[in-house]
Amino acid sequence: MRGDQWTMDLGIAPQSVLDRIASAINRRPKRMFGILKTENEYVGVVRDEKFEIWERRQRAVRLRGRVQGRTGGTRVELRFVLPLRTRILVALFFGLYFVVAFGIAAQPPETILSAEEMLIAIAGAAVLALIFVAAAGRQRQDLRAFVESLFTDVPCI
Repeated sequence: MRGDQWTMDLGIAPQSVLDRIASAINRRPKRMFGILKTENEYVGVVRDEKFEIWERRQRAVRLRGRVQGRTGGTRVELRFVLPLRTRILVALFFGLYFVVAFGIAAQPPETILSAEEMLIAIAGAAVLALIFVAAAGRQRQDLRAFVESLFTDVPCI
Protein backbone atom coordinates (compact mmCIF):
# COMPACT_ATOMS: atom_id res chain seq x y z
CA MET A 1 0.00 0.00 0.00
CA ARG A 2 1.10 3.56 -0.65
CA GLY A 3 1.63 6.03 2.19
CA ASP A 4 -1.76 7.61 1.53
CA GLN A 5 -3.59 4.26 1.63
CA TRP A 6 -3.83 1.58 4.27
CA THR A 7 -6.16 -1.13 5.51
CA MET A 8 -7.35 -2.31 8.90
CA ASP A 9 -8.71 -5.80 9.47
CA LEU A 10 -10.95 -5.66 12.53
CA GLY A 11 -12.70 -8.37 14.48
CA ILE A 12 -16.13 -6.69 14.50
CA ALA A 13 -19.08 -6.54 12.11
CA PRO A 14 -19.10 -4.00 9.25
CA GLN A 15 -22.15 -2.20 10.64
CA SER A 16 -20.39 -1.82 14.01
CA VAL A 17 -17.46 -0.14 12.26
CA LEU A 18 -19.78 2.29 10.50
CA ASP A 19 -21.71 2.94 13.73
CA ARG A 20 -18.50 3.77 15.63
CA ILE A 21 -17.41 6.18 12.93
CA ALA A 22 -20.85 7.81 12.69
CA SER A 23 -21.04 8.30 16.45
CA ALA A 24 -17.55 9.86 16.63
CA ILE A 25 -18.00 12.49 13.91
CA ASN A 26 -20.21 15.58 13.72
CA ARG A 27 -19.97 16.18 17.47
CA ARG A 28 -19.54 19.52 19.16
CA PRO A 29 -15.96 19.89 20.38
CA LYS A 30 -14.99 20.57 23.96
CA ARG A 31 -14.46 24.27 24.60
CA MET A 32 -12.43 26.20 27.10
CA PHE A 33 -14.46 29.00 28.71
CA GLY A 34 -17.24 28.15 26.27
CA ILE A 35 -15.35 29.78 23.39
CA LEU A 36 -11.97 28.24 22.56
CA LYS A 37 -11.93 24.80 20.97
CA THR A 38 -9.51 22.49 22.77
CA GLU A 39 -9.60 19.53 20.38
CA ASN A 40 -10.04 18.78 16.71
CA GLU A 41 -13.61 18.61 15.49
CA TYR A 42 -14.10 15.85 12.95
CA VAL A 43 -17.05 15.97 10.60
CA GLY A 44 -18.06 13.79 7.73
CA VAL A 45 -20.53 11.52 6.05
CA VAL A 46 -21.27 7.82 6.54
CA ARG A 47 -23.29 6.30 3.73
CA ASP A 48 -23.87 2.69 2.68
CA GLU A 49 -20.49 1.00 3.13
CA LYS A 50 -18.43 4.16 2.66
CA PHE A 51 -17.45 7.17 4.72
CA GLU A 52 -15.55 10.44 4.40
CA ILE A 53 -14.04 12.37 7.31
CA TRP A 54 -12.23 15.70 7.62
CA GLU A 55 -11.34 18.18 10.36
CA ARG A 56 -13.78 21.09 10.32
CA ARG A 57 -11.20 23.89 10.32
CA GLN A 58 -8.68 22.12 8.09
CA ARG A 59 -10.56 20.86 5.07
CA ALA A 60 -7.66 20.39 2.68
CA VAL A 61 -7.12 16.67 3.35
CA ARG A 62 -9.98 14.21 3.63
CA LEU A 63 -10.03 10.56 4.60
CA ARG A 64 -12.22 8.26 2.54
CA GLY A 65 -12.92 4.74 3.61
CA ARG A 66 -14.75 1.66 2.47
CA VAL A 67 -15.97 -1.13 4.75
CA GLN A 68 -16.16 -4.74 3.55
CA GLY A 69 -17.27 -7.78 5.48
CA ARG A 70 -14.81 -10.66 5.58
CA THR A 71 -14.49 -13.92 7.43
CA GLY A 72 -14.28 -13.17 11.14
CA GLY A 73 -14.76 -9.44 10.88
CA THR A 74 -14.31 -6.43 8.65
CA ARG A 75 -11.73 -4.97 6.31
CA VAL A 76 -11.57 -1.17 6.29
CA GLU A 77 -9.78 0.34 3.29
CA LEU A 78 -8.69 3.93 3.87
CA ARG A 79 -7.09 6.59 1.70
CA PHE A 80 -6.32 10.28 1.90
CA VAL A 81 -7.62 12.55 -0.84
CA LEU A 82 -7.38 16.20 -1.81
CA PRO A 83 -10.81 17.33 -3.01
CA LEU A 84 -11.05 19.06 -6.38
CA ARG A 85 -11.92 22.34 -4.66
CA THR A 86 -8.70 22.21 -2.63
CA ARG A 87 -6.58 21.49 -5.70
CA ILE A 88 -8.18 24.38 -7.60
CA LEU A 89 -7.73 26.80 -4.70
CA VAL A 90 -4.06 25.86 -4.25
CA ALA A 91 -3.42 26.34 -7.98
CA LEU A 92 -5.18 29.74 -7.89
CA PHE A 93 -3.24 30.75 -4.78
CA PHE A 94 0.13 30.00 -6.36
CA GLY A 95 -0.93 31.59 -9.65
CA LEU A 96 -1.88 34.78 -7.83
CA TYR A 97 1.32 34.61 -5.79
CA PHE A 98 3.43 34.64 -8.96
CA VAL A 99 1.36 37.42 -10.56
CA VAL A 100 1.75 39.61 -7.47
CA ALA A 101 5.42 38.75 -6.90
CA PHE A 102 6.36 39.51 -10.49
CA GLY A 103 4.13 42.61 -10.50
CA ILE A 104 5.92 43.98 -7.44
CA ALA A 105 9.33 43.13 -8.85
CA ALA A 106 8.50 44.84 -12.17
CA GLN A 107 7.72 48.22 -10.56
CA PRO A 108 9.65 51.25 -11.85
CA PRO A 109 12.44 52.32 -12.06
CA GLU A 110 13.51 48.86 -13.33
CA THR A 111 10.66 47.21 -15.21
CA ILE A 112 12.75 44.22 -16.30
CA LEU A 113 12.95 41.31 -13.88
CA SER A 114 16.45 40.37 -12.84
CA ALA A 115 17.55 36.80 -12.18
CA GLU A 116 17.86 37.68 -8.48
CA GLU A 117 14.25 38.90 -8.29
CA MET A 118 12.99 35.79 -10.05
CA LEU A 119 15.02 33.60 -7.70
CA ILE A 120 13.52 35.40 -4.68
CA ALA A 121 9.98 34.90 -6.03
CA ILE A 122 10.63 31.21 -6.66
CA ALA A 123 12.20 30.77 -3.22
CA GLY A 124 9.13 32.39 -1.64
CA ALA A 125 6.86 30.01 -3.53
CA ALA A 126 8.99 27.07 -2.38
CA VAL A 127 8.68 28.17 1.25
CA LEU A 128 4.90 28.46 0.87
CA ALA A 129 4.77 25.02 -0.74
CA LEU A 130 6.73 23.55 2.18
CA ILE A 131 4.29 25.14 4.63
CA PHE A 132 1.36 23.64 2.70
CA VAL A 133 3.00 20.19 2.60
CA ALA A 134 3.75 20.30 6.34
CA ALA A 135 0.16 21.28 7.14
CA ALA A 136 -1.19 18.48 4.92
CA GLY A 137 1.12 15.99 6.64
CA ARG A 138 -0.14 17.06 10.05
CA GLN A 139 -3.74 16.74 8.86
CA ARG A 140 -3.03 13.22 7.61
CA GLN A 141 -1.46 12.24 10.94
CA ASP A 142 -4.40 13.67 12.88
CA LEU A 143 -6.99 11.91 10.71
CA ARG A 144 -5.17 8.59 10.89
CA ALA A 145 -4.78 8.84 14.67
CA PHE A 146 -8.48 9.71 15.01
CA VAL A 147 -9.68 6.68 13.03
CA GLU A 148 -7.24 4.31 14.71
CA SER A 149 -8.30 5.59 18.15
CA LEU A 150 -11.87 4.48 17.42
CA PHE A 151 -10.77 0.84 17.24
CA THR A 152 -8.06 0.48 19.91
CA ASP A 153 -10.25 -1.93 21.90
CA VAL A 154 -11.07 -4.08 18.85
CA PRO A 155 -8.90 -7.11 18.06
CA CYS A 156 -7.17 -7.07 14.70
CA ILE A 157 -7.52 -10.12 12.49
